[in-house]
Amino acid sequence: MAYQIRALVNIDWIGDGSGPMSVPGAQTLQVQVGNFFGAVTLGGNSAPVQVPGADAPTTGNISTACTTLATQVAALLNAKIGQIQGFASGSG
Repeated sequence: MAYQIRALVNIDWIGDGSGPMSVPGAQTLQVQVGNFFGAVTLGGNSAPVQVPGADAPTTGNISTACTTLATQVAALLNAKIGQIQGFASGSG
């Protein structure tokens, strides 16, 4: 495979009425698909997504890889749902 897709995703808790995501005390969980050297993730990681199509991927190949990437991100976040739900009470 000639191409791969990686993603570094944060899920942040923003308290009701606290405004935009500039809240410095917001609790955050970060997950990664693919290797980001030096990134420390509290939510886990998985391998990068290979883009089908070798050296000549099509738009369909990119769409397939993006769907796979989204599925992996969802699985990583779903595995931490208890921690995510605890953000609102400060126990996340």
